Amino acid sequence: MKASFALVNDNSFINAPSPMIVPASNYLLGLLNSKLADFYIRNLGVTRNGGYFEYKPMFVEQVPIPQKENQQMVELVNKRLTTNDSRIDKQIDALVYKMYGLTEEEIKVVEAEK
Repeated sequence: MKASFALVNDNSFINAPSPMIVPASNYLLGLLNSKLADFYIRNLGVTRNGGYFEYKPMFVEQVPIPQKENQQMVELVNKRLTTNDSRIDKQIDALVYKMYGLTEEEIKVVEAEK
């Protein structure tokens, strides 16, 4: 199981408690749904009984986000949102690894994480 962050663009009402990030963006959506962000957040938190992991805001807010928006990320996320092609997820992960400058060894560690 991994994180599944979503983007809501309309005037929606939500039930409390429900953490959110404002303003949201496809760039941020791509980063947070990447294997690297999931790996990072899971290493900050604790897995509960039954293997449940709660993506608490206090862990998510610690993910270092490059401030300069990557246009290629935005385009990949836009494409992923309009198609059901899971191969795009691998492209997003590869881009995130590149953005953070991970080595092949570091990528293997992230990819091996369940």
